[in-house]
Amino acid sequence: MNYTYPVQTISFEKALPVWAWGREHEMNLWLSFRTVAKKAEKTILRLTGSSAYDVKVNGEFIAFGPARAAHNFYRVDELDLSASIREDAVITITVAGYNCNSFYHVDQPAFLCAELIQDDEITAATGSHGFLCRVMTEHEQKVERYCNQRTFCEVYNLSEALNAWNLDASAEFTDKDFALVILAKMEQKTYIARGSYYNTYDRVPAEKITSRLTYTKGDFKARIRYPHYIVSRKPNRVELKMFQLEEVTTDSFIDARNIEVSEILPTDEVPTAQTIEVGQGVTYKMAFNTTGKVALDAVCEEDTEIIITYDEFMGENGLVDFRRMYTVNVLIFRMKKGTYHLSTFEPYTLGAMHVFVTKGKATVSNVHMVYFGANQTERRYNGTDEELRTIFNAAVETYRQNTFTIYMDCPSRERAGWLCDSFFTSRVEKVLTGKSEVERAFLENFFLPDSFRALAKGMFPMCYPGDQYDGGYIPNWAMWLVLELEEYLARTGDRKFVDDAKPRIMALVDFFKGYENKDGILEKLDRWVFVEWSEANNLVQDISFPSNMLYARMLVAVANLYGDDSFREKAKHIKEYINANAMTDEGFYCDNAVYGEDGIARLSGKCTETCQYYAFFCDITSPEENPELWNRMVHDFGPERVVPHNWPEIKEDAKWRHIYASNAFIGNYLRLDLLHRYGEHEKLVENIRGFFIKMATLTGTLWENETPTASCNHGFASHVLYWMDGLGMID
Repeated sequence: MNYTYPVQTISFEKALPVWAWGREHEMNLWLSFRTVAKKAEKTILRLTGSSAYDVKVNGEFIAFGPARAAHNFYRVDELDLSASIREDAVITITVAGYNCNSFYHVDQPAFLCAELIQDDEITAATGSHGFLCRVMTEHEQKVERYCNQRTFCEVYNLSEALNAWNLDASAEFTDKDFALVILAKMEQKTYIARGSYYNTYDRVPAEKITSRLTYTKGDFKARIRYPHYIVSRKPNRVELKMFQLEEVTTDSFIDARNIEVSEILPTDEVPTAQTIEVGQGVTYKMAFNTTGKVALDAVCEEDTEIIITYDEFMGENGLVDFRRMYTVNVLIFRMKKGTYHLSTFEPYTLGAMHVFVTKGKATVSNVHMVYFGANQTERRYNGTDEELRTIFNAAVETYRQNTFTIYMDCPSRERAGWLCDSFFTSRVEKVLTGKSEVERAFLENFFLPDSFRALAKGMFPMCYPGDQYDGGYIPNWAMWLVLELEEYLARTGDRKFVDDAKPRIMALVDFFKGYENKDGILEKLDRWVFVEWSEANNLVQDISFPSNMLYARMLVAVANLYGDDSFREKAKHIKEYINANAMTDEGFYCDNAVYGEDGIARLSGKCTETCQYYAFFCDITSPEENPELWNRMVHDFGPERVVPHNWPEIKEDAKWRHIYASNAFIGNYLRLDLLHRYGEHEKLVENIRGFFIKMATLTGTLWENETPTASCNHGFASHVLYWMDGLGMID
């Protein structure tokens, strides 16, 4: 397929892409670029790079970037630093070249391209003049990965001597002082506009100290499976790019993840300076589950090591279960005697943290987070119901923390731009901002490349920008992309964007034709056929009826987008087939049909709550066409059907106990959307309260699952704001 998506490129005047000579493919190499800016009326820093950077002026954090883009495309930031340059000032740009496969960043060579413009004069430009560069040797390079989906853990070895680089505008440096590098020019890049708003970075202080601790070293090997993110993966899975066991100093991580609290002294204090010695820790609680750089001040009377462990909420026992998910929720700072302001480079998500001292002695203060996410909204809940207000506030936080240059599934484990999730989050952007700015950039990333490495022709990545080197994809998620594009056109009227995407949408339609059987029904879809996180996902072969329901709805969307009624006729045929062949004697849609040895596909007999929701959501049926099933769905299913805190167990007195329960994503959301669509507003409000108040109360954010076993801050979950807005609850 010859395909070029039209996009306007951007050029730098003098700057060229550069990196340390011969090291652009090296994993987890960090460089620090430095220039001195003179006082000026107007100072603009234009930059982009790979994989990520932060910008500071005199050590004060200014911005994180770049905005995420498709592979081989780089979005350019233009940062106005005028207010920060009152006199000679040091500008530093820390660049992390990750060079590893993940769902967070595309695996591509590291570089920085930057130019400083002061009063219309370029005073510094990479590849030309004005920038000094060093390897950030204080950042430990060969460490474990944070998780499968993100990049590497952060470990620092600090001394006060580093302060001059960041703070002293008059200082001069040689190789004796720092690991200065020779910069080489990289191949030319394709630069495009940022495409989304610039963020402000609020400071969110820890709300209280909830306990003081003592600890010993336990043995949690069976639970955390260390060193999980060093050794190679199973042979049938793509290997993560990572450092091997013999390359990595793992002692600190193993020690950190084996910390076992032996004594807890509960307290309830406003945070003040705390002196912590070896064997001790202090617990800090945030006001709500928060995403951002973790930061604090530390005065070390001797050489000291601080280990921070964290999670999205604090347990009833007052402890933070940082081993809850398959992530390494550990930060390590090693410091020579001195005074430090400590900060992570990457954002993390947490509602509480333990600060332990494992060597030396430190006085810790100013514990806070530098908030990452969309800016505050002016919209407010207008009611008097305090539970609904709590849910509203949690939904706003969930949206904000998952909308940082693209929509993300979660800001913690993955920071990935997943389709389907984006269908729901995009509605929320319009509700809170009146715009679809982030959505356009998000969708554009999927249409920019002419192909995707390792993916079948015509298929889209399940999440992007990111890597699927094993050829993995979710066919259902590509269908949701078309549904979102249909709604994007209705929201924005951006006909050109939709028309430019047409070749890719038609290629997707052609892809699915290859899976149609003699009846025109999709069967034996490849890769990860995903319906939702419940029993429904075990019922996706050989013929998945929820997948075919969604396929029919996708074809209607194609017809609506491009005016071709042949797709509408095809969708009508699928609807008729499902209604004639997928119903059980009880009047429920069965989830799947399975081929027997005789070559005949027969219903499995298993039915899920979620399959019924797909039928109504995808217009396979309606309340008018099937009032009996609709009545069951409205009144017999919902949050009260499941045993509290024990999903997916169904209550003994519940009706239809053999119909498997839905999970949050996406069954419960389809349910709520249908209640909203068909005017069941009283039931909708009752269900909003039933599904979300437990989440909002515990973490101040909304979750991936019905239980807090995975992410407790998931972007799609903010969709409750769309329903609240439709109910007139938001001004």
